[in-house]
Amino acid sequence: MHSVMISACRRTAGLTAGLLLGAGLIGGIALTPGTALADTPVATTTAITGITQAPDHHGTSALTIGVSVTPASGTVWPSGIVKVSDGPSGCQLTLVQDGSKAVGVGNCTIGDVPAGPVTLTASYEGTTSFASSASGPDKVTAGVAPAFSALTPSLTATGGQVYSYAFRASGYPAPGYALSAGAPGWLHVNSQTGTVWGTVPAWVTSFSYSVTAANGAGSATAGPYLVNVARAHAVLATQLSCPAKVYSGKQGTCTLSVTNAGRFPAPAVTARVSLPSQLRALYCGRFWAHQGCVISGNTASESLGTLRPGQTRTLSVVFAAKSSRGIWGGHHFRTIKVKVIGSATAPGFGGPGRQSFAAAYVTIVPRGWWWAF
Repeated sequence: MHSVMISACRRTAGLTAGLLLGAGLIGGIALTPGTALADTPVATTTAITGITQAPDHHGTSALTIGVSVTPASGTVWPSGIVKVSDGPSGCQLTLVQDGSKAVGVGNCTIGDVPAGPVTLTASYEGTTSFASSASGPDKVTAGVAPAFSALTPSLTATGGQVYSYAFRASGYPAPGYALSAGAPGWLHVNSQTGTVWGTVPAWVTSFSYSVTAANGAGSATAGPYLVNVARAHAVLATQLSCPAKVYSGKQGTCTLSVTNAGRFPAPAVTARVSLPSQLRALYCGRFWAHQGCVISGNTASESLGTLRPGQTRTLSVVFAAKSSRGIWGGHHFRTIKVKVIGSATAPGFGGPGRQSFAAAYVTIVPRGWWWAF
């Protein structure tokens, strides 16, 4: 009888246990059939994706910080709040969907940030579905946007000469400088100092340019400036050398030296030596058939081409002193002093040419059988 009761008790206990398990009792808690356990929150990665600056109050910047929160798995975008801090202040953002990418994104702005180094951190608070995470520190230099001081670049230039001006802009960090699109290729700017320079081509009549100063906090542009170009003129210096005296019927040589005394090239320079009637031009240059030198009437002329600043070229003409008694008339036993004129010209670029003159004197001494009459 006792063994029967024990067997019955064991069957009852097994039945009770089976009923409890069927009802969903786990850890002493009865669960409704079909109820699932809560999922573990998905891990996330928080990142600061970008930082932009804009001028705020005087000497401060506003930093706009972009943040992303990426899930470790799944295709659901994280949601919730991200807080961004720069230490003394901060901002917060609410994550939003970013197109088809499985990432939560957003941005917020911290204003009135003093110029200097800034350390940023971003913290995602998480949700029941996504775990919290943080990023940083991200370091950035908060700056002051550039601003140009009083500017007075010259609006005139001279062809063949250097045009320059030193542009200066404030800002933190120190801005870099660049010429804006449209500036002529011969014009340059020092990216660190802001000095603009370039030699103006002789054929240019005007040009325009702008200068941009930029740093991480912003940029500023000076200009455009329209510069009118004045035509360059040559500055020539001449010196004429002739023999002090020559006997009638004999030969002599006059040499004209032409020097570019200016600061820029003198193109198309022409030299001339004009002899008086008592001296007859024979030939010019070193040889009888000297190329480039011609004699017209009693004047020798030659194109010297372009003279560089400080450069000198010469024109020489060989002459013969006339021996006719007619040049003395009735003045026997007397010498005659005559004047030789040298000149050099260089046409101006679209304006009047520049001309230089020199003179020398030659004394003709009579000689021959007729001089005594």
